[in-house]
Amino acid sequence: MYTPRRAEYIAHKTLARVTACLNPQGAALSQLLEERARANTRLVKAFNLTNTFVSGEESIHSSFVNQARGLLKQANRNGWRQFRDLSTQAVQVELSELEEGGAVPYDRFVQAVCLRVILVGLLGVDASIDSFSSTDINIVTANINLLWSLSKTSKHVPPHLLPQLTRSLRNLVPDTEKYPNPVDFVIPAWETLWRVIAIAIAYSCQEEEMVEAFSALYNKPDITTFNEGSGGVSIRSIIAETMRLHPPSKRIGRLTSRPSVPHPPTLLGRLLERVRPALHQESAEVHTLQVSEDIWGPDAADFKPSRFPSSSARASERTSADQAHQLLFGSTPLRCIGASWAPVAAGVISSAIVSLLLEQEEGYLTRGSKIGGRVGWDDWFTPFGAHRTVTERAGRAGSRKAELSGGVAGAPGRCRHRVCVGCAHTGT
Repeated sequence: MYTPRRAEYIAHKTLARVTACLNPQGAALSQLLEERARANTRLVKAFNLTNTFVSGEESIHSSFVNQARGLLKQANRNGWRQFRDLSTQAVQVELSELEEGGAVPYDRFVQAVCLRVILVGLLGVDASIDSFSSTDINIVTANINLLWSLSKTSKHVPPHLLPQLTRSLRNLVPDTEKYPNPVDFVIPAWETLWRVIAIAIAYSCQEEEMVEAFSALYNKPDITTFNEGSGGVSIRSIIAETMRLHPPSKRIGRLTSRPSVPHPPTLLGRLLERVRPALHQESAEVHTLQVSEDIWGPDAADFKPSRFPSSSARASERTSADQAHQLLFGSTPLRCIGASWAPVAAGVISSAIVSLLLEQEEGYLTRGSKIGGRVGWDDWFTPFGAHRTVTERAGRAGSRKAELSGGVAGAPGRCRHRVCVGCAHTGT
């Protein structure tokens, strides 16, 4: 049996070419699944994945999609208020793990909160938020991120990482019938979501209007508040702009076996293409589209949520910007089935983190030199003062609201809402 020949790397950077790469005209579902699976083989070695992202089998795709839709349907049935309450509990658990006056790396805090919420709020693990072992939570979050990064390089992967991840995941997700391989669902649900949350908060903590929008969603967690907000900015626009500048997947790979030349000029060439077709390593450059000045204008590199108006103000016709932004979730028929649910989930979890941590005396976020992604948060920390009970925090809600509205002056040289340490509002 002949193995395919490797061909050139092809990067698609225009809206039309990215769309054609992800959903080529006339391509069967089986072909699209196989092309995606070939491009993701590194994830099999890294995580022992067995889901549709690494398989060309239509039966595996159908089974995964049906189960995922069932999970999303149940999460929507439970409602966003319950999801907000789970997020609140997760933040409180992580706060309780810290010593008074201590600090925790910002990314690690967000990762842990997000994983606890996803396990119960989406995957339906039959456990309470505070019952999960912090050791297992930390192993899962750290090892997934490390294995993902190592899978992109030729570096040696320490042999203990995957078995350690597998054991801790099974401790967190003990239902072997529903989740025979928990990583198949944990990675798609958690790995991109925590980054969107971390980045959205990092941008928003510098702007009082955005902080107030998160507070509004926390107080009234529903689709209307998410879409419209309480003032000039909505959480929908903040999350949309966060994902535009920091796509969950900067590029989407495909490994295709289409003929490199439509009509090879020689008989030998035609036979070779039939017997041993060349593989094309294609890349849909999603991030390039999101920062294209031709699509977004001269301020394409700036964080500007106002470029995503409220749902009531949106134009009836789809623009090239709308089309480019939709490609963050891929294209039919392999478009992410959580495309509608995930942004709201990111907003609600973010609102819980912002709302609860605002009451920390020292400010809840020490900003680093630049905003990270999967990595790059080394100099970001979440500092904590005295641990207050839920009742004590609630007792401060009235004064907090007055302060946000300007009724109480903040400390000299500090942001009035005490969100950031070292941000533009601190005067440092």
